[in-house]
Amino acid sequence: MFRHLGRGSTTLVVTAHPDDEVFAHGAAIAMLSRQGSRVVLITASGGEAAEPDAPSTAKARRRRAARLDAACTRLGVSEWNWLAEGRWTDTAGRPTPGSLTTASVSDLADVIADQIQKIIPDVVLTVGPDGLTGHPDHILIHRAVAGAAASCDVPVFGSYLLPADIAQGRDLLATILPGERVGSGRMTGRDEPSPAALAAPARAAAARRTALDEYANGLGTSPLTEVVHVFPGRGDSLLLRGVLDAIGWQTERYARLLAHSGA
Repeated sequence: MFRHLGRGSTTLVVTAHPDDEVFAHGAAIAMLSRQGSRVVLITASGGEAAEPDAPSTAKARRRRAARLDAACTRLGVSEWNWLAEGRWTDTAGRPTPGSLTTASVSDLADVIADQIQKIIPDVVLTVGPDGLTGHPDHILIHRAVAGAAASCDVPVFGSYLLPADIAQGRDLLATILPGERVGSGRMTGRDEPSPAALAAPARAAAARRTALDEYANGLGTSPLTEVVHVFPGRGDSLLLRGVLDAIGWQTERYARLLAHSGA
């Protein structure tokens, strides 16, 4: 899948916040960049909620930007930028004024459409209808990208996980953290009628692991038995790590989005 996108092609990846490029698209980005495709990443918010000890929203965004920049270098992203820096902030799903969670789908779609018209990609990658994780800001990005791309006549593929993938990740984590709840409960997976599995080469999987390390030391490369003790969270990031260990870091699943998906 995507093997036709080589030198001279452009791939646009649109995400809700930093680290989504690794969790949702890391294998594809690493593979496509090695094939010679120009990979452009646009993220809608600064991931501010992931830097709770930062003294201000602006400083949280700058700190997260440095992590994003390092992760993009690991994956081979050609260039990245904010969708509209500071316009929408990451509030971990809380619907507060100015948060990505409360953004208008049409406003997001208009800005994304402008970027598509400037970049002129051959393909757009984003998350599927459930946002991959069920998070409301991810779902908004899916709807906005689907609507924008339909108006610009460019193919869009959404990343998703199967319910069986998530079950495998939970089973793996249960052997290490028996009796502990991991994840928000919003990530359930979905069965797609026309799935397309990406099996990237091993070097792409390795790049994905090191890219995730840029967000939390060892989150991608340390053994899961160690990660659960040094990584403080028990949320969806840890669950995603378990899923990737279970299904393979080179594995991603995509479904082509229909024009009405953004409605």
